[in-house]
Amino acid sequence: MWPVPRPSISAKTAYLSCLAKIKDTDLKENFIKAGDLIEKAAKRYEECAVQGSLHILDPKDFQPEEEGLGVALEITSENLTKGLYEQRMAKAGSSGRAVYDRIKLAAPHGVCPLCGVRQVATLDHHLPRAKFAALSVVPLNLIPACYDCNRFKLDGRPSSESDQTLNPYFEDVSVSRWLRCQVIEGAPAVVRFFVEAPSDWSATLEERVRHHFATFRLGELYSYHAITELSSVRSLLRQILDAVGESTVRTYLAAQSWSAQADTLNSWKGAMYEALAANDWYCAGGFDRLAGGGSALL
Repeated sequence: MWPVPRPSISAKTAYLSCLAKIKDTDLKENFIKAGDLIEKAAKRYEECAVQGSLHILDPKDFQPEEEGLGVALEITSENLTKGLYEQRMAKAGSSGRAVYDRIKLAAPHGVCPLCGVRQVATLDHHLPRAKFAALSVVPLNLIPACYDCNRFKLDGRPSSESDQTLNPYFEDVSVSRWLRCQVIEGAPAVVRFFVEAPSDWSATLEERVRHHFATFRLGELYSYHAITELSSVRSLLRQILDAVGESTVRTYLAAQSWSAQADTLNSWKGAMYEALAANDWYCAGGFDRLAGGGSALL
């Protein structure tokens, strides 16, 4: 849900780099003949990505066996997904690995753009290679991602406009405030994260952001990190409350929110501290309650 600069490497360059060390001349010639398929597939993908309409693409048009793009070929989908991507791009030391690493390192600060929290560890096929073999090594279809986000998405493909996950190369919702948080009063206090769409968003964009949020389990992820943060700040808040009172606790929490959001508008920390600062129960000492009703200092 955070933007990444589009790869400057063309589909043709990436494809040819993967072919560089193939010793089987017949196999290499067959791959070269498939070059037009790859370029046409990449062009079609980019056109739809720009329009936010990747859901209209038909997988059969991206499988060499189907000849969906009008090219008679002697290679298979497996040649592209396993032989090319796995063995000649993703594999360490392969001829296409430099392209793989260049794409992987493009995410700002090395943070996964799909969740905004975990470190990039792999590349995710935005449209799954199992269904869109011709896009297996197309840079615009390869998103730097963490292992978990790549695992959660699996081989799913969008069937409608609203169930498309966001593409970090073509969409940027980071400039609008959409992440919110709710304090759940209890012993101990916990928080819940959710999407609240800005008034200027279309219904479709709101549905897509909610779909992305659910697909990558961002609510669970942010709440998990929040548990540690809530625990670590408890003693400090007790000292502030005892020394100078509730209003200063609120001021401290609001300052933490401002700082986090100044760096990343939809930071989970920013949303969490904003919700805490606005909650009277929490600022009055709710942070100090532990399971069983006891105090953190008892």
